Amino acid sequence: MGRRLRIIASSIVLFCGAAQAAALEPVAPQQTIPIGDALCDAEPGDGVVLDENQQRRCQAFRQSRIEETRRRNRERVRQVIEDNRQRREREASLPPPPPPPVTVETFMDAGSLSYGDVVVTDRGPRVFIGKPMEAATPEDFVAIDSPRSPHRARATQFDGAFPERRPARPPAPRQQRQP
Repeated sequence: MGRRLRIIASSIVLFCGAAQAAALEPVAPQQTIPIGDALCDAEPGDGVVLDENQQRRCQAFRQSRIEETRRRNRERVRQVIEDNRQRREREASLPPPPPPPVTVETFMDAGSLSYGDVVVTDRGPRVFIGKPMEAATPEDFVAIDSPRSPHRARATQFDGAFPERRPARPPAPRQQRQP
């Protein structure tokens, strides 16, 4: 096993030494590389020396890339604005969602109900007949005219108390005064 480690260690030294020797080689000052992405994207530490003409070309190349990016961004912003406008129009054209139904379950979690409290649900007024310290159940709510209701003696039908529609009564005829 010791021999294997020595072979691996010597291989590493050999590879690292070759990489260091390549990095120490001097770069020719007048390298002619075609203008483009590779030359203009080179980092300053890469050893690439650009003359004044190449620097102007790279600056123009970079400026054109910046302008192209700005143009694409403006197009993207316009597209997002248009998509948002269309989405708002679609949402505005939809009818509003119906309100959630009001059921006795809505009032069961209130915790402040006491015997005889009247709550109005989609099915009409209901009276709470449960015990105040116990959890309410749907059976603890009865119709106002139910025999178990404490308000049954005073329960009368009136418009608006129940969801069913009753025909409207015609207005009483007016009598005109005779002088």
